[in-house]
Formats: sequence, C-alpha cells, structure tokens
Amino acid sequence: MKILDDIKQQVEKEMLKFDPRLAEKKYLKITQSIKDLFLKAVVKEKQTIKAAAHSIGINYSSAKAIWAEFRSKNQKKKKKNKEDSDQKNGNQLVKRCSYKILNGCNKIKKFFMEIKSSVSQNLSSTHLINLESHI
Repeated sequence: MKILDDIKQQVEKEMLKFDPRLAEKKYLKITQSIKDLFLKAVVKEKQTIKAAAHSIGINYSSAKAIWAEFRSKNQKKKKKNKEDSDQKNGNQLVKRCSYKILNGCNKIKKFFMEIKSSVSQNLSSTHLINLESHI
C-alpha cells in the first residue's frame, strides 16, 4: 500500500504544476450519519439548508442533493400511504370512464329511442286522421 501512496503523492505534485486547484480537491464520502445529522438540523431544528451544511461541514451542493433525496423518499411514502388508505376505505372513488357512467348514457339513449318511437306513432296516426278527414 505504501507504493500506491507514493505514486498518489507524485501524481498530486505533478498536478500542482499544471493547475493548483486540481490537486487540492478532496472528495468526502457522505455517510448515513452525516445525512442524519443534516436532516435533523433542517427538519427538527428548522435551519436553512445552507446553514445546516455549513455547521456540519459539507458542501452546499451535497446538502441540496441530500435534501432532494429526502423529499423524494417522503413523497413516495406519502403516495403509498394514500393508496393504502384508499384501498382500506373500499375503493369508493368512481372514475369518469367507469361502467356506471356509460350505463347511464345507454339509459338516456334508450329513453330517447322510446320517445322517438312514441312520437313517430303519434305522427303516423294523426297523419292518417288528417288524410281521412280529406277523403
């Protein structure tokens, strides 16, 4: 392992010659405990994302990523809980394109056809009466 560390140090020295900013960047693996501390500060202590990130010692962009992940997980949980409660209530919601509405349309059509047939019968009988009066 010592050989790898030596090589790494040499590479960093060479990088410093070209651009000093490249060798200085060290990435921090954000563990679950850091995420928990951050979320506790934001949610329970009501700190801003920027203030909580600064107090813990993480980048603001990393803090935003943690917050976005937390929000998306919470939204999925809320959606799942809502679906579960709807199923427990017995699916009382009626969708717009359900059978009941289409069935109602069929009843209206049937009623219209009955009116049309009765009107046509009345017209034909009155027409015959008018013809008989002319004869």
